[in-house]
Amino acid sequence: MFKNAGIIGLIILLLAGCAGVAADRSEVPAPIEEEPSEEAVAQPQPQKFRLIAVGDMMLTRGVGARIRRSSVHAPFDGVRHILETGDIVFGNLETTIATSGTQLPGKGIWFRAAPEVTEGLKEAGFDVLSLANNHTLDYDTPALIETVQNLQQAGIGYVGAGENLEQARRPLVVVKNGVRVGFLAYNEFYNYFWSYSYRRTFEATEDMAGTAPMKEELIREDVEKLKDLCDVVVVSLHWGIENSNRITPAQQQLGHKIIDWGADIVLGHHPHVLQGIEFYNDKLIVYSLGNFIFDQNGDNNNQSIILDIELKDGEIIEVAVYPIQIHDKHQPRIPDDSKKETILNRIEKLSEALGTSAQREEQGTVLRGI
Repeated sequence: MFKNAGIIGLIILLLAGCAGVAADRSEVPAPIEEEPSEEAVAQPQPQKFRLIAVGDMMLTRGVGARIRRSSVHAPFDGVRHILETGDIVFGNLETTIATSGTQLPGKGIWFRAAPEVTEGLKEAGFDVLSLANNHTLDYDTPALIETVQNLQQAGIGYVGAGENLEQARRPLVVVKNGVRVGFLAYNEFYNYFWSYSYRRTFEATEDMAGTAPMKEELIREDVEKLKDLCDVVVVSLHWGIENSNRITPAQQQLGHKIIDWGADIVLGHHPHVLQGIEFYNDKLIVYSLGNFIFDQNGDNNNQSIILDIELKDGEIIEVAVYPIQIHDKHQPRIPDDSKKETILNRIEKLSEALGTSAQREEQGTVLRGI
């Protein structure tokens, strides 16, 4: 699992009833399907691919200042060699990418990154980003719509937000190595507002832009539809308690339900710190990946992981964890031995409490269900 590889291309298909709203795919050529040889039919090859997943990415404020002093590629320089080994790379975009919009009154923290940052995200290899979080509407509807447009122009897929509820719930399907991988994303904090004079929540409705709400009935309906169209279903959840390494009973209960409904992988974001990783019915629940690119100060906030999930014929065969330390408030790197030990010990202990075993390797740790 811990090895280097060249950049691997992928084709993202928009399937009828199973299409992502993220990108204009009109320029993407249809896949070429070759007639299989008799030998290939007699001895079908296993379908394998690797999903790389990371935590929260915020590309403005202190991170933005450092980007302006260097380049949009600088935040990824320390981990590009890991990201490029993935067939699909996924993360949570914890910011708008726009120049338009007005700050929501009373919110207090607003994130809006320069449109050029999409160049860095694209070059780093990101294929799918979640927009289902509590910063996607920091600058109201215009900035959300512009964020979508900027991602479309960069050819980066997204899930979890849109011009209305139907678009926010719409999955994105990525086809790689003959495997259809479907993505969905939902936001627990959809019904918050910050000013009684402007009660703008983050919930997408039939006629208002926003994020897909983390409502069980919607998630179940979406997952059950998607599992019949895809080989692997990935659900991203923006949930949990900020700055807490402990999961809540509600998180675990919902995570288990989503697996029972047909998902294969649940990826959690929002706490800005690591939480445990659980194998449930041979599927995977990652409660919080922590920060990936952020400018927070605490050691706990700056310790993160890159998750490397290897699948074969739709089944998870190995889950590897690379320890990450955020350097200079913007750049994730593999840390030195002492910090590496601290991070690996933390994720192993948090995961062992959820029934997950760990096998330490030179570059990280491999997790398995007990």
